Amino acid sequence: MAQKTAFNTFKNIISELKKVDKTFSPKSQQYQYLMEQMRADQVTTQRYSKAANESESVAKLYLSYVQSTRRLNVLQERYAGNEKTVEESARLVGLKLPERKY
Repeated sequence: MAQKTAFNTFKNIISELKKVDKTFSPKSQQYQYLMEQMRADQVTTQRYSKAANESESVAKLYLSYVQSTRRLNVLQERYAGNEKTVEESARLVGLKLPERKY
C-alpha cells in the first residue's frame, strides 16, 4: 500500500514538472535523477529509514512545493501590472483623498 502511495506521489511530481518545464521528458537529466532516487529509495526505506514513511513524506513535501510554486507563477502572470495607486483604489470605493500641498 505504501509503495502505491509513493508511486502516485512520484507520478504527481513528474506531472507538475512537465507543466512547469516543457522540455522535461524521460530523457532529461532531471527525470533520470528522480528515477534513480525512486529506485534507491525502494531499497533503503526498507532497511535504513528511521521513520516509517520518511522519504514518502519528503516526496509529498516536494510535490506541495512544486505545485505551490507553479500556482504562484500563474497568479503573478495573471495579475502583473494591475496594481492601482492609492488614489485610484480610494475612488473605486467612493472615497476621496485630501489634496496634497507641497
